[in-house]
Amino acid sequence: MDNSMLLGLQAQRVLQRRLEISASNMANVTTTGFKADSLVLAEYARDPARSDDQPNDIRFVRDIGVARDMRQGEIRLTGNTFDLAIEGDGFFTVQGAAGPVYTRDGAFTLNGSGQLVTSDGRPVLSQGGTPLVFDPQGDQPTIGRDGTVRLAGTDVGRLGVVSFANPAALVKLGDNTWSAGGQASAPADGEVIQGALEDSNVIAVVELTNLIQISRAYESAARIVRGADELRQRALDRLGRA
Repeated sequence: MDNSMLLGLQAQRVLQRRLEISASNMANVTTTGFKADSLVLAEYARDPARSDDQPNDIRFVRDIGVARDMRQGEIRLTGNTFDLAIEGDGFFTVQGAAGPVYTRDGAFTLNGSGQLVTSDGRPVLSQGGTPLVFDPQGDQPTIGRDGTVRLAGTDVGRLGVVSFANPAALVKLGDNTWSAGGQASAPADGEVIQGALEDSNVIAVVELTNLIQISRAYESAARIVRGADELRQRALDRLGRA
């Protein structure tokens, strides 16, 4: 296969992956606490292709992973008692299928048993690793900036808000949750804000521009592949006639 065909196909493969990530970001532009992704690219330098009429080698780009943008989204006040946001470093600890998982999505509610749960029903855990339970008909709790939960002026627990040495190494699990990725957790320095939510850090205009650029680049790569294929077909036809 000639160089132009290889370059075009590899470009299409990388652009398709970029399109998937950018589309996912756009789909989550309104998801509470969502962190945008971007594709990490590297030059593939082993055994580069060579061009006879140019002095430079032809090098390929390949995707080597996904980078997480862990910057904080905008804090938006809601006034709801169980809406919580973390200003600064930290994650809420919630119960997963195989142990604790972590999220920045603080859109919590009470279930029928009075447990504080995420929007998909996962129990929110205290600092001690147990679910937080309230009386649905009782007093509304007050949650301090350090995560301390108070009822009628009495401390009744503390939210499990933790941090990690390398937040970008956390592993996305879906449903806006993360696993620790083998890292040990530590108490977080961030402050809990009651009656507020953290918006997604996706910038819609940027992602929309990316989608347009990716689409145009993909079409250009497709034209390269089609052109190389047409040249090969014409060459084969001429050789056949000869």
